[in-house]
Amino acid sequence: MTNGKKLFKDTIIYAIANFGSKLLIFLMLPLYTHYFTSAEYGTWDLLWTTVSLIVPFITFELVAAVYRWLLEEEQPQEQGRIITTGTLTILRNLLIFNAVALAVMLFVDFPYHWELLLLINFTVTSSFLQQCARGLGFNKLFAMLGIIQTALSVGFILIFIYVFDLRLLSFFYSSILAAASVTIIAWWILKFHRYIEWKGYSKSLLKSFLTYSIPIIPGALSWWILTMSDRYVILAFLHLDANGIYAVANKIPALLLMVNTIFFLAWKDSAITSFHSKEKDAYYSIVFKHYVRLMITTAILIILVAKPAMEIVIADTFGESWKYVGIMLTGALFSSLSQFWGAGFHGAKKTNSLFLTSMIGALLNILLNLALVPFIGLYGIAASTLLAFLCMWLFRVTASHKYFTIRIQWRELVPLFALLFVSLILPFILEDKVLFISIAIAGMLFLLVNRELIGLLYKTGMAFFHKQNAE
Repeated sequence: MTNGKKLFKDTIIYAIANFGSKLLIFLMLPLYTHYFTSAEYGTWDLLWTTVSLIVPFITFELVAAVYRWLLEEEQPQEQGRIITTGTLTILRNLLIFNAVALAVMLFVDFPYHWELLLLINFTVTSSFLQQCARGLGFNKLFAMLGIIQTALSVGFILIFIYVFDLRLLSFFYSSILAAASVTIIAWWILKFHRYIEWKGYSKSLLKSFLTYSIPIIPGALSWWILTMSDRYVILAFLHLDANGIYAVANKIPALLLMVNTIFFLAWKDSAITSFHSKEKDAYYSIVFKHYVRLMITTAILIILVAKPAMEIVIADTFGESWKYVGIMLTGALFSSLSQFWGAGFHGAKKTNSLFLTSMIGALLNILLNLALVPFIGLYGIAASTLLAFLCMWLFRVTASHKYFTIRIQWRELVPLFALLFVSLILPFILEDKVLFISIAIAGMLFLLVNRELIGLLYKTGMAFFHKQNAE
């Protein structure tokens, strides 16, 4: 299928962008853990979590709807109608939110309120413009904007830390300035004003958007509960220092999620555009075969590398973070598998199924947190998230049969999952010297299992770069 070639091409584009962005963030981790206390880092993590919760309720998830409609629309006039309707509605929502927030601030005083307000506004605008670029097919621009935002954020935070010594405010100012800069850059490059015409606003189109996006809001809330609410449980049962340790530990699963993000951005585009093809089930199954191999073997490798790597680069106050990485990585793996099925539901425009499965996972996560955290602390947080994502993935597999069927090769997956389980135990029982041997074996396993995918990516990548040079 031609979608397969496009999937590889887009994956390479997103890989270059995401690897650069996530590498910058990961390289900053030693600085964060040495400069900030665990309580400060935990506070920022909690505040950013709150922003992530608020944004979907402001936008009504219209960012996702605009991207979804643009992806299948090639007529400039219709593209303008889609963007105009989305832009004006989101701006209206932001105005209402700001008015309410300012009224609340007159009576309630809480720390960092101005910074939070600016951060929310520019997070919404930068995200919307980036998704419009992606929906319009400007994938290189979308990838470039992600790199620019990360690079600016890192550059600004270095200035605010080393020149001004602003402590926690460094996170706010750097994030706000980076998001604002990307908003301006994206608007200028896209010549975004060309897509906005007051006459293009359509109530009927907005109704279609909302039918698609409204079910995503509780789904996003459920996803937030699954991925973010752990911070509040930690704050209730443990303390801010524990949240700082958890936040640092969570940076390692972010490496696996980086691999997933690289693929998922391209996969979601491909899953949507190929959904009406008669070959979609076969295509989805082939892609999943390579995807799940890549994700499991990557998880095994990262789990084994995490302990010695964190002992070198992380400050002593965050030293115990590595203990939770394995369980959290496995949870991130099942989260990624759930997202893979989620792309198929977006292709079918069946966001209700995403909401229901996410809600089940979220409720399970809350119940398990309350049951486990008082007894086993941060291990309970990590285990609850793992089990919730596992159940959500299995529910999505079952629910998907009405719309698409992905063949799961269990004979291959069971041995890989067994090796994943073994890798969870090894860092606790092996000395570092012996652990390095395990890491080498895991590296060879990665190359062996993914040899076909690596070959395909190499051929596609070389063809892509040769084409770019020719142009």
